[in-house]
Amino acid sequence: MNTFWAVHIPRFVIFYFILANIIAIILFPGGNHLDSTQVGYDFTLNFFSELGFYKTFSEDINFLSSFFFNSAMFLFAAQGFGFLFMPFFFKENKTSYIFAWIGAICIFLSTIFYAMVGLTPGDLYFNAHIFAVFTAFRLTIPGVLFLMLAFYFSRASNIYTIGAFLLLASVVAYMFFMGDMPQIDPVNDRENFERFVSIETLRLNVILQKLIVIAMLISMLMFTFGFQKLKKSK
Repeated sequence: MNTFWAVHIPRFVIFYFILANIIAIILFPGGNHLDSTQVGYDFTLNFFSELGFYKTFSEDINFLSSFFFNSAMFLFAAQGFGFLFMPFFFKENKTSYIFAWIGAICIFLSTIFYAMVGLTPGDLYFNAHIFAVFTAFRLTIPGVLFLMLAFYFSRASNIYTIGAFLLLASVVAYMFFMGDMPQIDPVNDRENFERFVSIETLRLNVILQKLIVIAMLISMLMFTFGFQKLKKSK
């Protein structure tokens, strides 16, 4: 049961997220924050969350693309629930076990807000969407921090502690970067958005988002192997 939820479910969610996003990208009509004439999806100019928009910046209805993207975001709640079974792999060490529980609860709560990203398309509910994104990342920070400590005090290889530390540093740096960026509604306040956001700034934001998401997916997948190793070492 623990292995099913803490290992197999997160792996399935990661696989589905990648597959669903590939399909969503293929089906995406076009347009970005600064260019409504763009055809299709540009990996350096379109955020992942644009795949979940009801209507893209090209004014096209985005039903198919949003279906796949939002379904992938909803599944993160299942991944978070799976992480609640993760502490049982750390029971050999009381300190690790306590840290694992704190980390698991924070990660579970963060995945609820990642799922909310799919429930609050940025073109319809901009403020709620930004709140969901920032809260998800903020909860990810203590979640990864305590997971790192759980690995550190356990019998697991140091590679998992190092991996958690690198992810933690990346998320913290990304949140500092995001905190300095103006949060302007590109749909309802387009004039101000175009005044303060250049194409270079947009591209930097999009690329950094892609990198942090990829880092999180790789790290979460790596952690599942750490859980398996802990189970085998008992």
